[in-house]
Formats: sequence, C-alpha cells, structure tokens
Amino acid sequence: MTKWLLRCKECKNEWVLPVSFELNKMKELYHYCPYCKKNTFHEPIKRLED
Repeated sequence: MTKWLLRCKECKNEWVLPVSFELNKMKELYHYCPYCKKNTFHEPIKRLED
C-alpha cells in the first residue's frame, strides 16, 4: 500500500492517505478531510516511504 501526504485546500492541514494507486498524476483529489469534517479538494504533496 502506498501512502501519500495530502494538503486540504480549504483548511491547509496535511494528513496521510493510504491508497493503492499513484496520485502524482493528479493535480487535486476530492476526498473527505478529517479536519474539516467534509469533502474538499486536496493536493498531493509527496509520496511517503514505508
């Protein structure tokens, strides 16, 4: 499983998302933010090593 560091475009908090696909080809991702408690746009910051 690959882990990615994401940044919420609304609250600017960063958090880790474990997924099984590459996010580096995406500019943004619509996903649930654990800090905003709602679906927001996120930008992938970097891939984290396991």
